[in-house]
Amino acid sequence: MLKNLLLTTLLLCSAAASAQSVFEVNLDPAPYNRSEARTQAVELVLDRLTGGRANGSWAQDEARRDLSRYLQSEPSGSGYNAVFNEEELLALLQSAELPFLLAPRPTVLVWLSKDGRGRNEANRAWRRASSAYQMPLLWPLWDLEEHMTLDARELFDAKPLREASRRYGADYWLAVEQGAGGGRWQLFGSEQEQPLLQGKLAQGKLVSGADAVTELMARLNRYWVEKNGQKRAPRQDNPAPIQPLLAEVDASGELTIVVSGLHRYSDSVLLERKLRQLDGVGTVYVIDSAGSQGRYRLSVPGSRAAVLQALTTMNGLAVTGEREFSWSGAKRD
Repeated sequence: MLKNLLLTTLLLCSAAASAQSVFEVNLDPAPYNRSEARTQAVELVLDRLTGGRANGSWAQDEARRDLSRYLQSEPSGSGYNAVFNEEELLALLQSAELPFLLAPRPTVLVWLSKDGRGRNEANRAWRRASSAYQMPLLWPLWDLEEHMTLDARELFDAKPLREASRRYGADYWLAVEQGAGGGRWQLFGSEQEQPLLQGKLAQGKLVSGADAVTELMARLNRYWVEKNGQKRAPRQDNPAPIQPLLAEVDASGELTIVVSGLHRYSDSVLLERKLRQLDGVGTVYVIDSAGSQGRYRLSVPGSRAAVLQALTTMNGLAVTGEREFSWSGAKRD
């Protein structure tokens, strides 16, 4: 009776964890610098959504650069908390043609043997890693020798492990063996006889700066995204505007240009990046847009003529008139 009550409590806690939005991030401990915390948070939410596919992409660069566009709120609480804008982030992933997964990750029962002894609760490293990837974990109520049906020596023996895991109603279970020199792990599913995934468990910090348990949770998250991820249907291309935009009269230190051919969201993002990289350009603002046209204002502290000349030689940009251009750049650099 007591065991059933405890099991019900654990399942309820696990369900509550999985109900949290994938767009909510908690960093605890968090970087002291707020800017660094925001960057770390947006990188984590992209990693969580795409299973790591956004790492090193232009979409990740764009999200880091224009955080105010994607960051919805920063609730108070322990550590650093952030809620990201679902519509804006999914539009970004769509333009980058990256798959994503919004569904809650399945609950995983963890059988952990550390230094030859069974563990039945999550330490701080496990709690932080499971929270980062919103991976709801269920732990055995007692030790690995429960009812004398499973001990640490049988941790990777599929048959006794399956029987022990079924008592918890688990669809997935994770066998982990940790020691001073690292360890190994295997993920099992109730519908398969062989492990779904397996790998080595590093000891301490990895080259990436993450700990081994966080890297393991990231690997499981990547598996769920690869298995169940989706892509939004491509949006229709932006049409030509009914009323074309015109370049405005420039104030001192400014240069306004009109660019056509911005058929996709990614076209606008990549064009902005290239404009910011031009020598002599300070900041770049999108004043307004209409269909496949956009009007951009560039701050030019120095020579406007030099910047205009640089625009005429910029890859993917063709001159169509006075301060008017057409964009034909690729979706990716």
